[in-house]
Amino acid sequence: MPFLHLENFLDEKLNAEILNYAIENQDSFLPSTVSSQGMSSVSPVRVSLTFKDLGPYKSILEEKLHSSIPAMLEALEVPSFPVATIELNLAAHGDGAFFKTHIDTAIHEKTQTRRMISAVYYLHSQPRKFTGGNLVIHPLPIGTENDESKEIIPENNSLAVFPSFSPHEVLPIIAPNLPFKDWRFAVNCWIHKV
Repeated sequence: MPFLHLENFLDEKLNAEILNYAIENQDSFLPSTVSSQGMSSVSPVRVSLTFKDLGPYKSILEEKLHSSIPAMLEALEVPSFPVATIELNLAAHGDGAFFKTHIDTAIHEKTQTRRMISAVYYLHSQPRKFTGGNLVIHPLPIGTENDESKEIIPENNSLAVFPSFSPHEVLPIIAPNLPFKDWRFAVNCWIHKV
């Protein structure tokens, strides 16, 4: 299963600013929802908190992601496509959080465009105080015998990229009694096709 894992995706100062922005907005995070057949609801398959407002960092992240699309397409072996939008949200994962195996090919509710590339930008305090929370990208059922699941450690300031149709999951986070500032944070990113 093709994927791309980029270390040091942003400069250290910007990485720290986005993490601080997430921490400062703790009260704005809400229980994560799952979309199915046009309806969004809190579901037992996903335990985390999300916040959709990236404030001043939205345009910065969109620009950086947009400039990285050629490298993403090459690594993922995906044909070039016209980009409609880049969808972003912040996720926070505390003790016991997880997201069972799923795919990201939902239709965006505002634009009616399809997600083609999924990316996850990781943030956390240093040194990392939680364990677990690895991203696992599973092979498609029609893959070859040599296809194996890929497990990505959520290292601070790294970006994991994969096709939106790839089955994937977030393994449970172990973070007993950790304050919010030490949780596993991620900016979930989806690049949509026109």
